[in-house]
Amino acid sequence: MRGLFSRHSPGKWPAKWPAKWPAKWLWGLVAALTVLFSVDRAEAVPAFARQTDQPCTSCHIGAFGPQLTPFGIAFKMGGYTLTAGDTPYPYIPISAMAFASFNNTANPVEGGSPANDYRANNNFNLDQISLFLAGRLSDYAGGMIQITAAQDGSSVALDDSDLRLTHEFSISSQDVRIGLDMNDGPTVSDPYNTLYHYAYPYASSAVSPGPVTAPFAIQALGGANTIGLTNYWWINQTWYIEGGAYKSLSPTWFSALGEGSVPSLGEVEGGAPYLRVAYQKQWGNNFLEVGGVAFYAPMAANVIAMPGTNTYLDYGLDANYQYSNGNHLFAIDTNILQQQAQLDAMHNAGLADKSYNEMENFRIAADYYYKNTYGFTMAYNGIWGTSDKTLYAPASVVGSANGSPNTQSLIWEADWVPFGKSADTVWDFEKNLKVGLQYTDYLEFNGGTNNFDGFGHNASGMNTLYLYVWMAF
Repeated sequence: MRGLFSRHSPGKWPAKWPAKWPAKWLWGLVAALTVLFSVDRAEAVPAFARQTDQPCTSCHIGAFGPQLTPFGIAFKMGGYTLTAGDTPYPYIPISAMAFASFNNTANPVEGGSPANDYRANNNFNLDQISLFLAGRLSDYAGGMIQITAAQDGSSVALDDSDLRLTHEFSISSQDVRIGLDMNDGPTVSDPYNTLYHYAYPYASSAVSPGPVTAPFAIQALGGANTIGLTNYWWINQTWYIEGGAYKSLSPTWFSALGEGSVPSLGEVEGGAPYLRVAYQKQWGNNFLEVGGVAFYAPMAANVIAMPGTNTYLDYGLDANYQYSNGNHLFAIDTNILQQQAQLDAMHNAGLADKSYNEMENFRIAADYYYKNTYGFTMAYNGIWGTSDKTLYAPASVVGSANGSPNTQSLIWEADWVPFGKSADTVWDFEKNLKVGLQYTDYLEFNGGTNNFDGFGHNASGMNTLYLYVWMAF
């Protein structure tokens, strides 16, 4: 095979398309779901590193996810099936992740109490513990499933899930990879990890206050409350095209997977179409990806006690540039999302002043890593939307005095990743660690800078210092 894998991978890709492929694809998908959900607990190691016999730096910028290198992009595109030549299959390894943090806000905020285990400030938090079932099932099938436990252990929920059937062939001398992807939320399947599900910041406080925003459908429908089936084509390792649709899970499945009783936006009415197109190019030490995404979600609101339908149209652009030269690695990720929402059900129920609402979200993050060990990130995040004094009502910290969701912030982050550079030691190959110190500076919060909520809080008082420790093993 020409291209990315020929320079990096010690393994192999299938050479032939199986006979009677439609039936095998469907049975393979059923087998993937059956095996992945029934695997017994085993020794927890980083699944993909063990499967491919590659260090974390092969797939991830800074030796830690979720940012992907060109090799990591190709690995995800290939259905997680790449393996070292002597690795047996089916291969269903199990990995685990633990995430703990400390955060401090410039001004103490309401909400902390012994009842919810949080003080007004200076909180330590065990953000999450996750179990991953991830790896290769065959030459044509692979996947990843994440199961996450809440801090207090009161709930266990299905998190990111991405199951793939894939094959590569040639059309008119062009390399073409085709895939069928089953996943649990828009952009979970995206191979570039630059869109909204994996956008920076990759780690953020679960305790400090965040801005009030209209729920982006492309984000709110993630997290196991929908199931999507998409078909993707990767043409000559240059053009990527993916299309499909998402459907809400039944209330029984929604509850069984730990997501609560009903989704916050209601249920998808019919199907929610999803389209992703991207162009990528690699030359010398440079890599560039430019793409676009569109998602339309008609949401029946009767399940959240509102007769009628709210519809959301999300569309946007993204770009990803990487430059690597010896010990130095630079990366820039950016995306902009526009949402047009027809909130008829909310308006008729008196929960919004206007039946039509727009919102825009712009992100850009620049990273520098030295020896894939010491990292520094600068980022900007801006949200602008239609003012609505009912939808964004005044409330202490979480509300807006003028009904505006507009929020802008700058983020600085320093990271240390001591392992994941080689497969020579147990720590480098089977475990990894990331320590990050992050500071968020709010230039605007919920539509204002001074007294933004009508209760005397200023945007600068929401500034957050966040220290986290992220372990994978």
